[in-house]
This record gives sequence, structure tokens and C-alpha cells, in this order.
Amino acid sequence: MTRDVLAAVLLWLRGAFTQNLGLKALSLAFALGLFVYQKGQQDQQQRTVAVGVVMRLPSESAKRELMTPIPASIHVTLKGSTRAIDQLLQAGVAPVEIDLRDGQRDSITFEPRMFTLPPEVEITIIDPPSIELEWQDVVTRQIPLQASITGKPAEGFIVKGEPEVDPREMTVRGPVGLVEVIQYVRLAAFDVSGLTEGTYRRPIAIDAPPNRVSYIGPRSATVSVAIARQVAEARFPKRTVEVVGVPNAVVTPRQVDVSIIGPPGTVRALRAEQVVPRVDLTKTEGIDLKGHGSATVRVVVDVAEAEVEVQPPTVTVKW
Repeated sequence: MTRDVLAAVLLWLRGAFTQNLGLKALSLAFALGLFVYQKGQQDQQQRTVAVGVVMRLPSESAKRELMTPIPASIHVTLKGSTRAIDQLLQAGVAPVEIDLRDGQRDSITFEPRMFTLPPEVEITIIDPPSIELEWQDVVTRQIPLQASITGKPAEGFIVKGEPEVDPREMTVRGPVGLVEVIQYVRLAAFDVSGLTEGTYRRPIAIDAPPNRVSYIGPRSATVSVAIARQVAEARFPKRTVEVVGVPNAVVTPRQVDVSIIGPPGTVRALRAEQVVPRVDLTKTEGIDLKGHGSATVRVVVDVAEAEVEVQPPTVTVKW
């Protein structure tokens, strides 16, 4: 390289460093800022975390019930530096608190200002962003208690009638939509297995109430169950009435209907010819059988170990 060329190169280099110094400083500052921004962007991250939800509900005296199920937490997507987010998660994100004590709000809208976060962390997504709310009035009603039977009594015995419950009603409290559809407060079943004739009383537990509903009062009721001997019934219509003590007497009506109620074996063994309704004038007081007369006399049917019903129960006898 000649001495002239070297001098020209040095002259150019001197000019490159000394000319337009302001523009060169601005370019350098811009380059440094771009570098810092890109470096900062490389350190940014997004992370989705669960944040607890705390509900402040109305007091019992307000008689308002929130029917909408509220999640224990919602999901929030955070954006910020790795260091800031890590520190936040290590310390824990404070739950968001919702004041519903007036019992009137129809929705909740989650907004970033409701969350406690450091300045360098921001919220980009909230899931769900809002929740619609349903409320119902809380009411009380008197609802009947219902008992049921399980098992079978001893052979030859049956449950007589319906179980009796004391007390008969229970006070029920809860949201009106749930309380209004309850027809009975149910009790555990009364076990009658192996029982014989008699009346049995036991304290029986009341079944647990439905969700959101409460029972006000004792948790049991006294149930009474009557056990009786098993019976069968047979009907014998238009059986002719016989008269004892006076021949050729006239009976009005001439026939009666007879019902036999008793042990199934006894009733099933009866035949129609064994069922004989009769009136015995010789055992009827106040009747003079020596002359003509008439009397209204009760009809009798003899059947061992059974009850007898006769319709009509009396007839008129003339002699």
C-alpha cells in the first residue's frame, strides 16, 4: 500500500468517527433500547393459575339462599417476568372475595382490579369471566311424617291398619323451590319380622333431609304398629232362616246374607250347608207361644272361632 492510499484510509476513518456525532449517538441509544426490549421480551412469560373464590353470603335472618353452585376457584392467566411470576406463586395468589350479603345480585363479573397482584404482573384471561346467579327465598312448612313397614310378622299374623306416628308433622326449612315439592318427611322402616298379636311402639329415626333443606325438631318419632291374627272372609248369600220353637211360623224376610270372618283355615273349610241362620223363640223373653203372635228376633249363626255378620241382623216371625 502506498503512502497516499494509507493517508486516504486514515482520513476516511477519522471522518467516520467525528462527523454527525448526534445522529450516531441517537442510533446507538436506539440500538441499546431495542436490545434491552428484546431481552426483556425473552424474559416474559404467561402462566395460568387457580385463584380461590371466597363468597360472603347473606345471614340466616335474610332468608335468601344462593342456588347457583360457585366454583371454589377460577383460572387466571398471568403475564409478567419469570422472576415476578415465580415470586408471586411462591407467596400465593390471594383469593378474590365476592360480597353477596344483600342476596340480590344476579351475576358476578370478574375484573383484573379484583385481584391482588404486583405491578409487574398483569392478567390477560379470566376463566370464567362471569357467573349468573339464581336466588330463592327461604321458607318453613309443616310437612307430615311418613312411616313404612319392613319384614313379615309371625305365621298367621298381619299388620293391622297403617302405622301411627307421633308427632305427625315436622317443620321443614329451605329454599322455596325445594320445600314446596316435599310431600312427606320419611322415617326409617319399622321392622315387624316375627311379631305376634299386639301393639308395638318404637322410636324411629327420621331420614336425612335433602340437600339445602333442614328439619327443625327431634331427629326421631314414635311409631306404633298393630299386629293382629290373619283372617279370611267368606260370604254366604240368601241363606234361609230356620225357626226353633214354633212350627209353621212365617219369617220376613225369609232369607239373609251371612259373612264369616275368622282364621283362614276355618273359613276355607266351611260349606254352605253348614251355615244355618236361625231364630230361637224358646229363648226369647217376653213371647207367649201358646197363642198367635209376632216378634222381631235377632238371627244367630253358630261358627266356632269366627265372627259372624248377618244382614239384615233381625227378622220378623209370625205364628
